[in-house]
Amino acid sequence: MYQFYYADKAKTWDRKSCQENIRDRFQITAIRPAMWEEHCLECSAPACFESCVHYLPRSDGRCKRFDNGLLTFADEKACCGQGAHVKFRKWGNMMTVLFPAMLDEAQYASLQRKNESLGNFLGAVDGSKLPQALRWQGIRIPEYLRRRGLRKLKGLDNTADAFLFQGYSYSAESYRLIVEVYDDHTPVWKTAVAIRPGENIAVISDLSPECSKAGNLVKVYPENNLEAELDILWCDFVKGQPAAAEQPAAKVKCVVWDLDNTLWDGTLIETDDPAALTLNPGIRDVVETLDQRGIIQSVASKNDYAPAMAVLERLGLAEYFLYPQISWGPKSGAVEQIAKSLNIGIDALALIDDTAFERQQVRSVWPQVRTYDVTEIESLLARPEFDVPATAESRSRRAMYRAEEQRNTLMKAEHTDIVGFLRKCHLKLHLFTPTAEEEKLRCYELIVRTNQLNMSGKKYTPEEFAEVLARPGHQNFAFSCADDFGEYGIVGFGQYRVDGDILVFTEFAMSCRVAGKFVESALFACLLERENCKTGSFAVQKTKKNTLLRNTLEQIGFRTESDTADTMSYTFTANLQNSTIVDVE
Repeated sequence: MYQFYYADKAKTWDRKSCQENIRDRFQITAIRPAMWEEHCLECSAPACFESCVHYLPRSDGRCKRFDNGLLTFADEKACCGQGAHVKFRKWGNMMTVLFPAMLDEAQYASLQRKNESLGNFLGAVDGSKLPQALRWQGIRIPEYLRRRGLRKLKGLDNTADAFLFQGYSYSAESYRLIVEVYDDHTPVWKTAVAIRPGENIAVISDLSPECSKAGNLVKVYPENNLEAELDILWCDFVKGQPAAAEQPAAKVKCVVWDLDNTLWDGTLIETDDPAALTLNPGIRDVVETLDQRGIIQSVASKNDYAPAMAVLERLGLAEYFLYPQISWGPKSGAVEQIAKSLNIGIDALALIDDTAFERQQVRSVWPQVRTYDVTEIESLLARPEFDVPATAESRSRRAMYRAEEQRNTLMKAEHTDIVGFLRKCHLKLHLFTPTAEEEKLRCYELIVRTNQLNMSGKKYTPEEFAEVLARPGHQNFAFSCADDFGEYGIVGFGQYRVDGDILVFTEFAMSCRVAGKFVESALFACLLERENCKTGSFAVQKTKKNTLLRNTLEQIGFRTESDTADTMSYTFTANLQNSTIVDVE
């Protein structure tokens, strides 16, 4: 369900249809109701409306985070027959609460029809001639009552089996769409969906219990503040199981290689000298051509993992194989795990193996998987199922899947193990001095826009901020962040001076998107070391909005020196809580 009533239905776009049906990939038995709304990643409304350089008033006076709201459209392939067109503005995100029940599709469709009626009424209120304040109240009160009703939903067991995404991207470049679950301000689960130009489908089954916890928030947004444009058909937690296709897909998306007597000449376990193993003729050319065409490759081999990977490394091919399955288990299980890890249909896999028994064993379990004997490798590239043109997009596909590979290590991140979860995200902080005009503009945005993690709370004019940057004897710094799921862009700005062996901070503002991730611990410890200072001094001017900053500083180990009506003064050393979780460059 979507908060559709802020969209102008008269606006149109050149809508492209999705050809695939996600139900062919996943048998859906129940859906977690969602109420997707328009929100901001840096929101501190309404205080930010006057200071934010990106503020653009919506019809109700709130900020437009999407170009034209959530514009719904009918599509039989979409969840309950309704999709939404969205064009993100900078810092825009879709957000919903996890409501406490699963519903079957008929129940959910009934609920959606009720939402449609209420939404049409709220749209009429929004378009009326009532004063803006009355329109705002006329919308917010029914919205509050609706959410209260949704929080009391009862239905099927609420444990999700998968998160489904289907949509069409109008962007010319590939990027990642971040899906993040929060318990209040604390991130407790995160994944990324690789979005390529055109149609996209993802079935993500490696979920945490936090993905089923009623009351948690779900945020969906493009990485690095991209102003992405999408048609969304599915963006939902569901119950069900993967659908088993009966026939192979028209095109192969992943080739799974056997190793012994297939990729290389000989049997590893029977070889006294693994260095004697060499590639079979023509293998390297086939592997490289498949890679250029964007056909992903993996391994299913009955061997011990470490020595087999060592041979692949020596032969210079290990980098081509994603999620290699090297063990003594059945190969039907290996190809199933590869398909699951890559989030593609098992009907799009092909196995190359020299042993007829292994090929038959896979076909007996997965008849939709193509299998080829080693004698067919020479003609493989000429077959129609491998006839995929090499493009710039296809050549980068392996790199994108490699970047996503870390997602599948986050099997179940419990809230009680938030530190373990964050470590698995491999968060990196890049510290630099802002010199380019674009960098300075982003730092200005942070200072005037960020309220919850803002040291001074001052709202400078551009001219005043230029004077701040030019303060003599002060060092300006900015930092960007990225993790295994995508880039955050520039998320922090600060300024300090060195007074003997004390680092005295005069400005600091940080995006709340990285709050609770111990970015501050790593940053302040790094700055002390860089300037060879023993302690730091940090005075926060109290505002109604920056309680989060004060709480965060105290949680990571800042010590209170003084507390007045207007100012909270802290000192700190490099011994800050969990400062090693984030790598600083």
